[in-house]
Amino acid sequence: MKLLVGTDLSKNAQNALDFALYLAKAHNSSITLLFAYSPVYDFAAQTAEYITTIEQQATKVLKSLKKTCKKEGIETNYLIEQKTPSSAICAESEKGAYDLIVLGSQGKSDFPTNIFGSTTSEVIRLSRVPVLTVPANATFMAVDNISLAMELNREDIVFLGQLIALTRHYKLPYQIIHIKKDNDPLPEIPFSELSMYLKDRFPELSITFDTLNADHVSEGLQQYAENHPRTLLTMFSRHQGFFDYLFRTSHCAAMALHTSIPLLVLKSKKP
Repeated sequence: MKLLVGTDLSKNAQNALDFALYLAKAHNSSITLLFAYSPVYDFAAQTAEYITTIEQQATKVLKSLKKTCKKEGIETNYLIEQKTPSSAICAESEKGAYDLIVLGSQGKSDFPTNIFGSTTSEVIRLSRVPVLTVPANATFMAVDNISLAMELNREDIVFLGQLIALTRHYKLPYQIIHIKKDNDPLPEIPFSELSMYLKDRFPELSITFDTLNADHVSEGLQQYAENHPRTLLTMFSRHQGFFDYLFRTSHCAAMALHTSIPLLVLKSKKP
């Protein structure tokens, strides 16, 4: 398994790397650290000085982080890209055939760049690789279950397999949640049918089910996150439209960027 950890070299990015280290140990994975920045082209001499300074600073910190990861037994390397962070992360994730992108949800950095905030939502929207966002102060050791929001469509089974492949080594229980609005049609897959399928396919896993009533999907997920502070929340989509809906409004983006729990986003591998 290969992990790509985007970093702006801030304290919160360090927290995301610490989280990634636990995942890497569980999977015997390698880690690639990616620092990306966009120089402001003004006067040529000033631009050259800016690039030299930022890359020297970044290289010094990245070498230190690489050394720390290797002490933990994790094969690690790093990249510095002169691109917009979201473009660099998405391009490298596909080029390097990574299994998971790990990002901090928000960060403040002394460096003249910050990959978090809008970049995180942009990577979630554009990446074909699963994305894990780690908020400030979240730790892997604090997670005691994995929750996943489902639309309960048959195509969701593909994502369930993807989720279990990524997370079964953590040996945590799962909870499947469905956000139900008034007058919603019956789901394509009832919980009873899904439960029978999962017990037959994954008898060793502990999986429970819960239905939440909410006017909007985002409100239901926010409520669940507030009531379950020790969960790793997972979301996935059968098509781009669902994510366009989720990130069209600011409060939905805020849930992904500023929630106090880790968020794992799985997306269809179809173009």
